Amino acid sequence: LNNAGDFRTTVAQLAFNTRKQSADVGVRGSFRTGPVSHQLAANATAYQHKQDDYGRRSVPEASWVTNLYAPTWNEAPTFMTPHIMHTEVKLRSVGVADTMGFAGDRLQVTLGVRRQQVQSDAFDINTGALSSRYKQSATTPAAAVLFKLGSKVSLYANSIEGLSQGATAPTTAANAGEVFPPFKTRQKEVGVKLDAGRFAHSFSLFEIKRPNGYTDPVSNIYSFGGEQRNRGADWSFFGSPLDGVRLMGGVAYVQPKLTRTQSGINEGKLATGLPKVQGKITAEWDLPMLEGLSLNAGITSMSRQFISADNTQWVAGHTVYDLGARYTTRLSGRPLTLRGTINNLTNTAYWGQPLLSSLALGAPRTFTLSATVDF
Repeated sequence: LNNAGDFRTTVAQLAFNTRKQSADVGVRGSFRTGPVSHQLAANATAYQHKQDDYGRRSVPEASWVTNLYAPTWNEAPTFMTPHIMHTEVKLRSVGVADTMGFAGDRLQVTLGVRRQQVQSDAFDINTGALSSRYKQSATTPAAAVLFKLGSKVSLYANSIEGLSQGATAPTTAANAGEVFPPFKTRQKEVGVKLDAGRFAHSFSLFEIKRPNGYTDPVSNIYSFGGEQRNRGADWSFFGSPLDGVRLMGGVAYVQPKLTRTQSGINEGKLATGLPKVQGKITAEWDLPMLEGLSLNAGITSMSRQFISADNTQWVAGHTVYDLGARYTTRLSGRPLTLRGTINNLTNTAYWGQPLLSSLALGAPRTFTLSATVDF
């Protein structure tokens, strides 16, 4: 909460139950109109989920303020999980896209359009009655162009819009359960692809605009709105530079700036929970001396992340190393794959920002063993 080390602890969402259903249907076809080739695709999708949250909220023993250097704590409240929230979300869409090829498909242009509908409902726990509803529809376009400079190098650009469900204030916030309206996202990208056969690279520049949301550390109120603009660059690669060796990874730089905020508060600051620089590389090596055995290793690194909207507080960047092995053989004539993995090999201590928490400890050194048999 401040430079003195005060922080709030909240016992809130202790359990939740989610039921999800989805369906999609589509058709694809190809044809020509003179010298122009067409790859046509149309589809319809439906998705819905219902979620019930259980926990403690708005009771004195469920939330308290303490200090990093002089910690205090409340007596643990009785472990009860009353029903505190019920929400439902429905997403519907119908879309069509046509990829047109010119000059022997050296130039490809894609045009598409999608009609989307988002409905988000919240219900009163005591009566079961609808307490709030947001329902919005939008028609969103998509366009892309790809030009092959040769057999190995291609240039591309695209622009796409989408409609997404609005955020819901988390159970730890003072306005827990508040449902915000749907929002549009907009993405633009230009890039180049290099396909050398066994190895490929891609480099892109992008801009993504979307609403931003965060929980104020002082008032504990979650707000959602304004605009967050993510501009950045991304380099990725994958392939097999040597026989029996496979590499995949990349580096991304992004500047997640708050370009429009309520009353201009923290406008121009960087969004919370997003590092400016992220990098990852994974490698796999098939051991020639033992058929079926592969070793793999990975490195994931990211720079610091702000945790306060005014950018005065942050968590340091970190690097995590993973190591593993895979062995494929047969068991009673059936394919068998054995895997062993050590995540966070050096047991690095770091802060992370998972989906359901504003700040949490990163996962420690973890050992995983698994076996898969195909029937």
